[in-house]
Amino acid sequence: MTGVSGPERSGAGWSGGAGISATDIAAALGQPSPTPAQQRVIEAPPEPALVVAGAGSGKTETMSGRVVWLVANGHVRRDEILGLTFTRKAAGELAERIAHRLAVIDEYGRRGLLPHLPEIVADGSLRRVDEAVPGRQRELVRAHVLDELAAHRGTGWDPVTPRAAEDLMIRPRVSTYNAFADGIVREHAARIGRDPDVAMLSQAASWMLAREVVLRSDLPELENIDFALGTVIDAVQRLAGDALDHRVDLDRAEHIARDQALAFEPYRGNADVEKAAVNLLSLPTLTRLVRDYIAEKQRRGVLDFADQVGGAYDIVESAPDVRAELREQHRVVLLDEYQDTSVIQTRFLAELFRDSAVMAVGDPHQSIYGWRGASADNLYAFSRTFSSTAAAQTYSLMTSWRNDRGILGIANRVLEPLQRPGLDVPPLEPRPGAGEGTVTIEYPFTVDEEASAVAEWFAERRAAHDARSAGESPGAKPHTGAILFRSKRHMQTFAAALAARGIPHRILGLGGLLATPEVVDVVSTLRVVHDPTAGSALIRLLTGPRFGVGVADMAALYDLGRTLSERDPAMAPLPEEVRARLRSSRGADEAVSIIDAVDVVRAVRDDYRLLESITPDGRARVRAAGEMLERLRRASSQPIPELIRLVELELRLDIELAANETRGPARVAATQLRAFADEVRAFLAADERGSIGSLLAWLDKAESTDELMPRPEPPEAGVVQLLTIHGSKGLEWDAVAVVRLVIDELPSRVSDTSGWFGLGVVPFALRGDRDALPRFEWDPVEAMGDEADPVKRQKLAQASLSGGATKANPRGGAIKRFKDAYRTYQQQEERRLAYVAVTRARTDLLLSGAHWAGQKSPRTPSPYLVEAIEVQGLDEVEAVDPDDNPYDGPGSTLRWPLDPLGARREVVSAAAAAVDDAARRGTAEPSVELARLLAERAARQRGTDADAPTRVPASRFKDYVTDFSGTLSSIVRPMPERPYRQTRLGTLFHAWVEQRSELVGVGSRPDEALWELDEDEIASEPAQATVETREGAAATADAADLAALQATFERSEWGGLQPIAVEIEIDFALGAGLPSSEVAGSHIVICKLDAVYRRADRGGRIEIVDWKTGKAPRTADEREERMLQLALYRLAYHRRFDVPLEDIDVALYYVADDLIIRGDRVYSEEELFQRWSAARAAR
Repeated sequence: MTGVSGPERSGAGWSGGAGISATDIAAALGQPSPTPAQQRVIEAPPEPALVVAGAGSGKTETMSGRVVWLVANGHVRRDEILGLTFTRKAAGELAERIAHRLAVIDEYGRRGLLPHLPEIVADGSLRRVDEAVPGRQRELVRAHVLDELAAHRGTGWDPVTPRAAEDLMIRPRVSTYNAFADGIVREHAARIGRDPDVAMLSQAASWMLAREVVLRSDLPELENIDFALGTVIDAVQRLAGDALDHRVDLDRAEHIARDQALAFEPYRGNADVEKAAVNLLSLPTLTRLVRDYIAEKQRRGVLDFADQVGGAYDIVESAPDVRAELREQHRVVLLDEYQDTSVIQTRFLAELFRDSAVMAVGDPHQSIYGWRGASADNLYAFSRTFSSTAAAQTYSLMTSWRNDRGILGIANRVLEPLQRPGLDVPPLEPRPGAGEGTVTIEYPFTVDEEASAVAEWFAERRAAHDARSAGESPGAKPHTGAILFRSKRHMQTFAAALAARGIPHRILGLGGLLATPEVVDVVSTLRVVHDPTAGSALIRLLTGPRFGVGVADMAALYDLGRTLSERDPAMAPLPEEVRARLRSSRGADEAVSIIDAVDVVRAVRDDYRLLESITPDGRARVRAAGEMLERLRRASSQPIPELIRLVELELRLDIELAANETRGPARVAATQLRAFADEVRAFLAADERGSIGSLLAWLDKAESTDELMPRPEPPEAGVVQLLTIHGSKGLEWDAVAVVRLVIDELPSRVSDTSGWFGLGVVPFALRGDRDALPRFEWDPVEAMGDEADPVKRQKLAQASLSGGATKANPRGGAIKRFKDAYRTYQQQEERRLAYVAVTRARTDLLLSGAHWAGQKSPRTPSPYLVEAIEVQGLDEVEAVDPDDNPYDGPGSTLRWPLDPLGARREVVSAAAAAVDDAARRGTAEPSVELARLLAERAARQRGTDADAPTRVPASRFKDYVTDFSGTLSSIVRPMPERPYRQTRLGTLFHAWVEQRSELVGVGSRPDEALWELDEDEIASEPAQATVETREGAAATADAADLAALQATFERSEWGGLQPIAVEIEIDFALGAGLPSSEVAGSHIVICKLDAVYRRADRGGRIEIVDWKTGKAPRTADEREERMLQLALYRLAYHRRFDVPLEDIDVALYYVADDLIIRGDRVYSEEELFQRWSAARAAR
């Protein structure tokens, strides 16, 4: 390690400055004094520097200390400092910490005390400040002490002098890497021919777009790619991302792949060579799809984040003036989490800040995001990347301020095999006064016993923490804990064990949530609603706790489905020839639809012959399920989050979870469902046109991969969080259990060692981090040597390529050597994952595994667990009999359907009996809280007593007459309306029709949107809008859809007609003209007529047309309700222009569907008034 040291060298390399040391600044701030290693980093000279910062080593505190030291000494202005990190959360925390410290330093600066700071610290003048209670009291004491010091030293401090604008407005810039690049592109987009206002694609949106491109492709070469659809989509998305991150020339990649496949051609008799050749030859097809993906992004006006970084790189590379301006603006640069930067980010930053005061902070052993573009080699290559003159200074921060000693011992042992030349990474050191901590190791027989042991361990840790809080450490923070997994596979098993112990817990991340029972039920219901072939999902619902259909009835229901598959729509049997062909076809099983069978049970009478094998109770349960599904299908056009909430209510999950004592209090019982809803909203925010189908496709993707990180969430007090190791980085808990430390889980099995011979992988020679990747080396000419026999020459070349390990060649052929090297490369990231997991624990660490978890042979302990056992001095884990598999027996006998209460049956039954007994004896009295809840429910059931508003929009008349109380409640307690896209599109279309007619309507009022927000337009909105991320894409989609509506209108019967009026408003008092009505109780109906025509082809009759851009009504009742609005329009026109009602025609035109609905029935004013009065009286 190199670098300056000691306060006497403070500011070395900087010109001028106040000469204040980092230790004096820390004392002035009331912060602990930095360690010598931290001081060297804080006071580093203005040249490229790399800081190797171990886990929990206080790098954020050190970076903020460097910023404050630079500003306090006057080396740079505060707005000349740039800090970059990866997440908005991290950027916000760093910016807040810097701002707080600069505010305190400004207190000294405004009083002229900074030049005197060393003397002030040395003579103890700040002792009173340090002794004050932190918070407001310390702030007041500090202000008083500093006022005294300013007066004593005669600095000329005037308390009434206002603060300088620089102190108030100018501050260091702290941003994310992507946001910084995005700002450059938006300001200079014209230099690279790009629109500055484009939307960014999230990971979900990018995958959905790639899926759409693949599904839409008609490339015949796709038939030669023998992989599942999801694998091809993943390959396209990965190839597109790598091409951006490494600035790959796709034509050159194709050329390299073809040449290598050609070289392999004579040796394809070997399976490994054949597989590699096929994958290489498929690369041109995948690059075609990548080009289609890129073109589709351009068409939609959207970008990946790598596009923005690449665009920023293009700008600074080609525009020296922009580069010079940015270097002048940012004289000091701090790069946080540098080990997680991608190749394109590194190149961009190096092009911009090479040879400047740039300091990268990172830990090569925490580089765990290789699957999303991060390069573990970036730290090792920092010096040659950012310094063109001499080697960059290297510093290290290895004192852990987080972990106790025992935990550090395990972490350092895990790190030993990762040491490599080129960068000195010392072991982690304990902080002064660090405790010993506890490290526990468990390796029971089965994974269920492992989960139980983990739950017991957390119960003990929580109890010990509570005891300390009540005794020697009163007022201590609530306990925090986490279980960390390499994959989500067994997450639900451990959650169930925590629930059995009554320990509050929460699963983080979409992948883990998809295994929780309540989320599985919701997703299964969505599948059934969307897909009529989703029989397995329906079986889960029918046999689950909501309906509890028995096994005999399920068998009969399947038989009914098979019978229906052999009948025509009229229920007549198909000809025997057709049935025979169906039975012999590959799709015979798919032809049986249990969903159709449920619909038939719901639709026919009990005495129908085909239902005789289903019990009466079974028919009732199946019928209830069918009715529920029909209700959900009718509601499927609602926004998806609302549909999901409806599914929860239909399945009664809210009640079930609130009543489940193992889920904790009712307020947290549905936490998993709420977290799932949040994940769905995040997906919909990325895809404005998100449908149930696209959501289910994304959920399938999330369920099949462990590479989706949970949204960052801080530790939750009193709750054990379950998440993947990838999602835990940057977090810490009091107690952490790292589970499933067995070979093939942690470390995970390396499933693909093909390297660049895999499907859709960029040739390693074209990657920016190629120096860190294994190289494929094969020379068939050298292998053949001087052999003249063609057959022997072929065998020698074949062996040199695909041969296995032999005595003569112990490392095997070129492919085996390459695969072994690539396997080792991937296993290094597994070890880094283990290191990250271990260092999340502050005081208590549990490492666990188990011999059996459902597989055919016992699991072997992970090498990381073996190393921990060695450090702890424990006995090694003894092997077990491979034939003693507890999961490989004759099975157990269960009662069907399963008891939904399970092991809770006894407890719940006893509680229910106690309630029944109290009710019979009449001694049950509700608690104060329950009494209030019951009163609230009674008030809600009574409905509102408010009167309907005087002004009633015609578009809401149908709502009043169908649900007067509900409509009135929505007005009395209005909910904020989202900016529905369909409503926006309708507004654009109406404006176009008005402009096209060359007539002038009545204009718009501020409240017009409230009057004319039609239900059919709202219902078709698929997702919530996220304006800031989707404005560009939304505008493009709006333009395309508006053009389609315009073309349809031009072809309609009104396309060639000229209206006599457009967008006219007529208000009238409903019932005011009737002799029996009371004028005082009448209401003003607001009618806004879209267009009025005088139809010459109908004898000059008046026709009122209402344009609709939403979904058309599907049932006769819905049509009648829609026509009530037109009936009011007819009455309004009659009242205003005295045209007989019989001479006025009305029509609804659903433009998107090119559907015309005409109302032949003429409602009189009396009829309309009676419907209003009846609805009002019945509320």
